[in-house]
Amino acid sequence: MRKKARDKDISLDQGIISLKGDNEYLKFCGITTTDRIQLFASNKKWLYLLELTNNLDFIATSILGGDLDKMLLKSENGEEEKCQFFEKNKIIYTIYGKFPDKKGKWVLEQMAKHFSDVIRDKDVNSLSKFEKYNIEIKFKGNLLFILNEYLQLQDVFSDQEIPYVEDWLRLDYVGLSSMSIGVISLLLDDEDRLNVKVPGEFEDPAEEIEMKESLLTAKIEAIAANTLGNTGAYPRWIAVKLGFQNYRFLTFKKYRNDYFLSCLSEGNLQKIEILEAQIDPILVNSIDTPFSGNLRPFNKLKSQIKDFIRNVIARKFT
Repeated sequence: MRKKARDKDISLDQGIISLKGDNEYLKFCGITTTDRIQLFASNKKWLYLLELTNNLDFIATSILGGDLDKMLLKSENGEEEKCQFFEKNKIIYTIYGKFPDKKGKWVLEQMAKHFSDVIRDKDVNSLSKFEKYNIEIKFKGNLLFILNEYLQLQDVFSDQEIPYVEDWLRLDYVGLSSMSIGVISLLLDDEDRLNVKVPGEFEDPAEEIEMKESLLTAKIEAIAANTLGNTGAYPRWIAVKLGFQNYRFLTFKKYRNDYFLSCLSEGNLQKIEILEAQIDPILVNSIDTPFSGNLRPFNKLKSQIKDFIRNVIARKFT
């Protein structure tokens, strides 16, 4: 297939690297290790994304049982941008901007290939400052080459996204929060798929479930609050890959009075809006006013949501 002639040069000093008009661009390319050693950042303004990547990777591997794949960020004005991730040999590559999945996957794989050549089997977790500096300088050249190749290969790439294989969505957790305070935590994972571990032994199973709910809520709220505080956007969804075309999702929906609904689900992400629309009528009266600190009204709401999900949609629906 033919390459598209290059019509401009790319500079990493640009705040936004335009890849195809206004519809495709990158704001950040970064590399970190699974041991939280930051190795490369194309734009220091978004350096926080490497810390976020490590936090998301921990949740993806320890609780959600898969590999961190993608995250969609939604700003206050409704603009949507994406982070896409790729891990190889305990090194995580991430890019942030607006681009189709297939093109993002190509960039990440090329980053991994070129960075592997640059480090030449060095122990990236124990590099000296001088070694890190040299690696960063060398990789900048590699990244410019990758992005200029991206410009020339427009006819090779397809913008069509890969459809989901599954035609169902199963719900394993529902949370409601206000101003980063969890007001509802509801764990529906009967088969312990989420692998939520809490210390200690419990004679009462209900107490253990409550502890798991609290732990999940704390981790989820930390991700949402830190992302919003550092990027000005909240994560609409975070996708974790369990296997071939098999995904688990952490999703967020914003409501009036700064309430957020968070869900952990597995299956087909395109059905999450259908699920949220079925939960909306249950929430409507409880979120009419800002959260005052009184959890009592929300205890009843939690029971209503639990009954609805278990009895009406049976947690798994098509």
